[in-house]
Amino acid sequence: MSRVDAPPRHIATRGGAALAAAPDRRPNPRPVPRGPAAAPRRHLRVVNPAERVRRRLTPRAGVLLTGLTFVVLLAAAVCHTLLVQGQIHLDALEADLRVEQARYQELRKEVAEMESPERIVAAAHDLGMVMPEDLVYLQPAAPSADDLGTADPVADEPLAAPQSTWSTIKPLLEALAP
Repeated sequence: MSRVDAPPRHIATRGGAALAAAPDRRPNPRPVPRGPAAAPRRHLRVVNPAERVRRRLTPRAGVLLTGLTFVVLLAAAVCHTLLVQGQIHLDALEADLRVEQARYQELRKEVAEMESPERIVAAAHDLGMVMPEDLVYLQPAAPSADDLGTADPVADEPLAAPQSTWSTIKPLLEALAP
């Protein structure tokens, strides 16, 4: 293989590397026999514009890239549409929530007004009820040991009266209820 037929070496053409001499990468450079017709070729030469090879897109690659771009843009538009629809739904839900929270606050206010003692007294007067002259508050009495049946059968003497708690008083009240 002659030097003319050898593949071109990559030579740096920019920066400081272009100024440095390119090292010969072959381990043992051999002299190349030159024929009488072989003229030395330089590695740099002026290229005619007609000789320049430009890479261009083939029609098939152009159609493929156009189709791919269209699909990507369509997918982006679909995703954006779904996001906007979801946001519209969220906005509607938040508006409903605000309306229901306002209604809840109004109902709580009405309940508080209905439970107020002044309204209850006024409603009682409207129904013809009157305030008693003397108020009597009833206190539940602690039941005796005989009422509860807690006598000690061995000693025949009643046990101490238990503490008055709701669990001991409730059965008595249920028995008195008509």
